[in-house]
Amino acid sequence: MKYSQRLGEITDKKFQKALDRFKLGKLIKAKPVPFGNFGQNVFLKTSKGDYVFRGKPHYEWQFKSEQFMAKLLHENTKVPVPYPYLIDEKKDIFGWSYCIMPKLKGKQLKIKKLKDKLSEKDKKEIAKAFGENLAKMQKLTWKFPGQYDPETKTIKKFDKPFDKWIIDSINKLVSLCKTYNDRTTKKDIEWISRIIEEGRESLKIPFTPEFVMHDYQESNMVIDKISGRWKVTGVFDLMENYFGDGEADIPRMFVANFQENLELAYIFLNSYLSKHKVREGFEKRFQIYLIFDRLVVWEWAQRNKKSWLDKNVTFKKWCGRYAILDKNKISILNR
Repeated sequence: MKYSQRLGEITDKKFQKALDRFKLGKLIKAKPVPFGNFGQNVFLKTSKGDYVFRGKPHYEWQFKSEQFMAKLLHENTKVPVPYPYLIDEKKDIFGWSYCIMPKLKGKQLKIKKLKDKLSEKDKKEIAKAFGENLAKMQKLTWKFPGQYDPETKTIKKFDKPFDKWIIDSINKLVSLCKTYNDRTTKKDIEWISRIIEEGRESLKIPFTPEFVMHDYQESNMVIDKISGRWKVTGVFDLMENYFGDGEADIPRMFVANFQENLELAYIFLNSYLSKHKVREGFEKRFQIYLIFDRLVVWEWAQRNKKSWLDKNVTFKKWCGRYAILDKNKISILNR
């Protein structure tokens, strides 16, 4: 059966060979995962339990980085993550390495029919749970800002201060976008430069380096109602993470909630901030981190010519409305 464009045809016999490597039981059923941008995952049901098969890594280091972070989160926080994260680096079965991990229990809101059944009260409680969970993930800290390094098999310090790393990352994305088309305009770039200049000093305010998922959104989580309360019951897809300012993980979920309902966006934000220390200059940093996050998505969409973006929309018009926070809606700033 062909499970995705990326994985291609995979027989049950091959899945069974992979399961046998880790003694994970007899395959009962393999099922395509109905969401995700890259088609790396397949659900496997066996005589020993439910698992997620993840194959054909984007980079040689992808699975090792995900395994490293899953172990750290499992051992140092109360956030449910795929653990144990089992990797087979041999390529004799599929022609590429793969990993197998436990399937986390809960509901996936990427499935529209599930989300459509939620009441407004449910949605508000879920937004609150997303904020609380982000703060829980950031209990995982490191001695310095950095990313996983496959050579040392641990976190390697960035080769520049974090504030410069963020600004350089933004400038690199802008440069890439300019090579694809003319939708990242001169006015867009001037706006980005102005936001950076106005918030440059706020980036230098000291912080404890925290886990930054860099893709914190509902499609990478499962949720469930436990004892009458909605909770995040699992977080996965840990490829793009690093250690830095935890505030950098706010924008993606904030924007997703904003697009659905402005109130949900501020419920999420207030929930997070109530559990996380708020430093001076928060609003200015938020604008910079939002631009960084939106540029990551924007660059990917332009490079891959994604049709869900209006061809007449420029970068600022696409993301500018999210960049200005309403102070009156932020509880902690009104105390």
